[in-house]
Amino acid sequence: MKKILTSISSIFLLLLVTASIASAQEDSSISSEDVSTQKVSVDDNLIIEKRNDGRVLPVEDVNDLTLNQLDGILREMKYSNEMIAEMPQPEKEYVVSQGGVAVPVKTELKRYFRTSDGQRILITEENMNEVETLRQQEITKINTELNSDLKIAPLAAGSVSDGSFSGSGSLSYIGKSPNAKEFEFSFRDNFSFSKNVSRKFTDKIAHAWQSHTTSIYNSGNWWSYVGDTRIQNILSTKNEGSLYGRSGSFSHNGTIGEIGGWLTDTVRIPVSQKGTTGKWVTRYSHPWTALTPSITIGPISISYSAFVGDEWEWENTFVIQGS
Repeated sequence: MKKILTSISSIFLLLLVTASIASAQEDSSISSEDVSTQKVSVDDNLIIEKRNDGRVLPVEDVNDLTLNQLDGILREMKYSNEMIAEMPQPEKEYVVSQGGVAVPVKTELKRYFRTSDGQRILITEENMNEVETLRQQEITKINTELNSDLKIAPLAAGSVSDGSFSGSGSLSYIGKSPNAKEFEFSFRDNFSFSKNVSRKFTDKIAHAWQSHTTSIYNSGNWWSYVGDTRIQNILSTKNEGSLYGRSGSFSHNGTIGEIGGWLTDTVRIPVSQKGTTGKWVTRYSHPWTALTPSITIGPISISYSAFVGDEWEWENTFVIQGS
């Protein structure tokens, strides 16, 4: 009788373990892409690992890598040569240390002008002359109040001599969360002025994501030149009291010439959202005065308080999936 009970108990335990494993596999959506890797030679001195779905595993000791090695790893992560060329070295090191694979993102950039009477005007080819009149009126007013004589390059000239702003978003798929119920992505926004700007105060960048998205880590950096040397600085970041986004800010401190930077959040999105459209929005403010606007952030929503100056906005969309 004892042997029979022992056999029944063993069979019951086996069934329970089998059911638990099957349930765990179903819940975690474990697949070969999540566990299988291959060795890839970047150069004679560096070998990295990649998942079957193309993700590069996080690379350690990135500070010891050469620029050529960083670029080679980024190419393995499916970043284009154009995007790689635009990344400063600290950003390359950050992306490589996180690992993953690049995900196609559609970005649409818009430019606005903020006036002293509270208007936020979208600049288009049709209203460019009208907005330019307002811009010159505003800078004249500021010069009168401050007893200064600064110039703002006309919009018709493409603003090449006063900043020439560029803003864009990029995205890495990193993998799944430890319980495999969420995808992990790295939302990253880049900004730069390729020429000197006339007004130098405190600029802010902010991005906001969807309500189902949760941030688990963030970082930011901005750079400027001293002679021919690019100087890197930490971007001051805040969540602005919101679960749905983050801001970063920096003061120009009299910098002359090119400046730029990046803001990134590593986020988790439920796997139940697979196949739907993912989105985050970004706004950048460049005040012409010392008045720094405050920021309010909600789900894919960013609002700045009143200020005078330039503002840019871009929306980033992608397909939520695990590879």
